[in-house]
Amino acid sequence: MLKSKKSKKIATSVFLLLEFLLFLLVQKSSGIKLTIVSYFVVILSSVFLFLNFEKTREYILMQIASITTLLADYFLVVLNPIMDLPAMCFFSLTQICYFLRLYFESKNEKEKRLHLIFWITFSLLTIGVTLLILNKKTDTLSLVSMFYYINLVLNVIFAFLHFSKSKALAIGLLLFLLCDTVIGLNIMAKSYITSDLIEKINRFLSKMNWAWFFYVPSQALLAISLIKLDKEKSSI
Repeated sequence: MLKSKKSKKIATSVFLLLEFLLFLLVQKSSGIKLTIVSYFVVILSSVFLFLNFEKTREYILMQIASITTLLADYFLVVLNPIMDLPAMCFFSLTQICYFLRLYFESKNEKEKRLHLIFWITFSLLTIGVTLLILNKKTDTLSLVSMFYYINLVLNVIFAFLHFSKSKALAIGLLLFLLCDTVIGLNIMAKSYITSDLIEKINRFLSKMNWAWFFYVPSQALLAISLIKLDKEKSSI
């Protein structure tokens, strides 16, 4: 595993360069090439995390999050036809891992209690609101997706409350949220709720691969969010 300051700097630089190249390729690819390039973005992030693995709770949670992201994107990106429900279940586990990281990183017991109360309350409230709004159109996918989405929103909020502690985590989660908002608007218009405004937004978003425009840098930032380059450690 990478331990020294120098090895971490080199690995991080190479990783970010590769992710940038993949970012460009995603926007210029289509068909099977797009599938391969897109999925490699997630694979690379998971491998980078593994190479920098440390026996800490935060690293274990981030590694689990990267694995569940890999599994989720396998069902959404690689499989044809895609399988939405297992993908959203794995993505929900991903967000629970980020929630746990944020929760345990807090040293303020009062804040931790509030965080837990917010998580439980808004998760249940979101499911209730989904049932109320969609009514007969409610299905397991919509419930799991909304549970996932509210968890992502809460993770973004709490990450930005501690922005100085990990800027990469906060920005990475925000980009993750933007990516899924783009995808969610498209799914909403096709299967659940539609309106002239949503259709206009989707037409604008269809002119470019906005989902992966946000997703590629989000995965890169989340992968480096635990990397510390300011302290020298033992060699590899």
